[in-house]
Amino acid sequence: MSLKVTFLGTGTSQGVPMIGKEYSDAFLAQPKNHRTRSSIFVQTPDANILVDTTPEMRIQTLREGIRRVDAVFITHSHADHIMGMDDCRRWCDILGGPLPVYASDETMKIIRHVFFYAFDKPPSEIPNAYFRPDPRSFEKDVIIGGITITPLPVPHGKVTTYGLLFSEGVRKIFAYIPDAKSIPPATLEKIRYVPCVALDALRRTPHPTHMNVEEALVAVSKIKPQQAYFTHMTDDHDHDVSQASLPPGVTLAWDGLKLELP
Repeated sequence: MSLKVTFLGTGTSQGVPMIGKEYSDAFLAQPKNHRTRSSIFVQTPDANILVDTTPEMRIQTLREGIRRVDAVFITHSHADHIMGMDDCRRWCDILGGPLPVYASDETMKIIRHVFFYAFDKPPSEIPNAYFRPDPRSFEKDVIIGGITITPLPVPHGKVTTYGLLFSEGVRKIFAYIPDAKSIPPATLEKIRYVPCVALDALRRTPHPTHMNVEEALVAVSKIKPQQAYFTHMTDDHDHDVSQASLPPGVTLAWDGLKLELP
């Protein structure tokens, strides 16, 4: 079985370029410096999985030609990770019914509050024209399309974010942790030696709720993957400049990057 991963977005909560900020022509000329909010799309032979519903979710999925989503996983309830959720109404229409949405109990409470109308019964004459979530807990392993998805709790300011580990049986394939200040020992043990990992590496300077590049590199040294990708990045990363400073086996992700993981 192969796992296909598309980075729909790799930017921080404000995206890159930021509103009202001047950039050099050289910075803007590099397509990899244009970052929408962070999200990934994961395909197995039997299921299409969306991780987070960013404000640009509709644009991201149109750009990548995504025609179906079978389940959504939400890492946490910050605006840059949930505010495109209403556009999931299209996946409900395609599925012909409610869309499974996985989140921690804490995150699901906030989703129910923000999208309160989606949890009401829709009009009977057009039942699939609205976003209809099928809320499901993501605080233990979930199996979808032959893949086991394990929640990876990590600290992110005052909230706990849930990264995801994708495995086939006991074989780890890919781990995704877009918002984290550190990797706790229990989570580290779950993802140690995973072949491929994507980690938060917000910027070069320290940040109170995100790993910077130095902290992310320390995490990579402990996880020991074959390949690491950095995501959830600000405009502090000029792609070519930042990439040149990274060690072998560590790559800045970009919007539209596609991986096929055996």
